[in-house]
Amino acid sequence: VFGILAIQVYSGYSWCINAGGVGEYSKECPSSADFEACFARCQCYDANDNPTFERDAMCILDTCYCAYDSCPYGRLITSPLCCTHGHGGAEITCDNYCENYPSDCKKINTGYP
Repeated sequence: VFGILAIQVYSGYSWCINAGGVGEYSKECPSSADFEACFARCQCYDANDNPTFERDAMCILDTCYCAYDSCPYGRLITSPLCCTHGHGGAEITCDNYCENYPSDCKKINTGYP
């Protein structure tokens, strides 16, 4: 009975976690659920390892990347936020996370006011 209840709760609600990985060039969301990588922040460095500027990570599917384009030596300065895929309603997903937790999004600078 508990197993059926756990599966029902797990499949019925979406949720978000931090993936860790600060200081790494990229970080994949945990494989324990069907997570989508939402956002993270990167510190870019020059070839001599001097910090130059910050930018949003490029998050594709279940991974956030910092080393790309004009930031070839970028590293994560925030832990990527990973959310399970929701199916509408009042569920928290990558698409509506900032509406529900605006103070988190201001810290990460995802373009949310």
